[in-house]
Amino acid sequence: MPERATMDFGSIDRSAIRLTDTIFGRNEEELSETLKAIASEIGLRHIVHVRFASKDGGKASLPTAVATYSRAWQTCYFVKGYEWIDPVLAIGRNALLPFDWEALCSDEPATSAFLADAAEHGVGRNGLSIPVRNRVGARSLASFTSDHAKAEWGQYKRANMTALQKLSFLIDSAVDVLAKLPLPVVALSRRESECLIWAARGKAAEEIGEVLKLSSGLVKAHLDTARHKLHCVDLRHAIAVAVVTGAIPAASM
Repeated sequence: MPERATMDFGSIDRSAIRLTDTIFGRNEEELSETLKAIASEIGLRHIVHVRFASKDGGKASLPTAVATYSRAWQTCYFVKGYEWIDPVLAIGRNALLPFDWEALCSDEPATSAFLADAAEHGVGRNGLSIPVRNRVGARSLASFTSDHAKAEWGQYKRANMTALQKLSFLIDSAVDVLAKLPLPVVALSRRESECLIWAARGKAAEEIGEVLKLSSGLVKAHLDTARHKLHCVDLRHAIAVAVVTGAIPAASM
């Protein structure tokens, strides 16, 4: 599929649904296969998620990753010990904001050799990494690569940054669920839980307000507060996390 300079809303929605289904346990395929499908849908070459093992961001522990890269590149990466050289990891361990891989260019021979090897293995000519901090403070990095021309890549980033940030958080949640990591239960208020339960049933704010005898504005405020407590990027994400953590019962859907 040729790479596009913008995502259409349908492809964004399909990608979010794929990841939400993974969080709910309704998608049985490997996460790497899901990410391959998403990359194709949104016009990218590769997607990779890296979880940094050490809480302080140091180099003492190796990161874990889920990637769509070729098996040849993944094997080469670990055989050559590139995890100690990779400039994406070096910056990403402590980054707070998204960064473009164009900033990784270096005169260091080891870094230059690594980047050349990555290009040789089809990683992609462009890259963007987005830091993610989850509900327990763990640091992760979601990276997206493409073969767009430079001008088209700039356009793609400007048009799609918000969507890519949302996908990064959904990918991170999917990794947590598949790894069966303990997810902390968030204490929602009674009204927040009620609003979220009805939202999980497909009700709009106005409909929820009629059921609970609340204004639609107050319903939206309760849903927004619940979403922030759950550290989620949108309502669909909040419902998925609330169910898998037990904040609302799965039977409510």
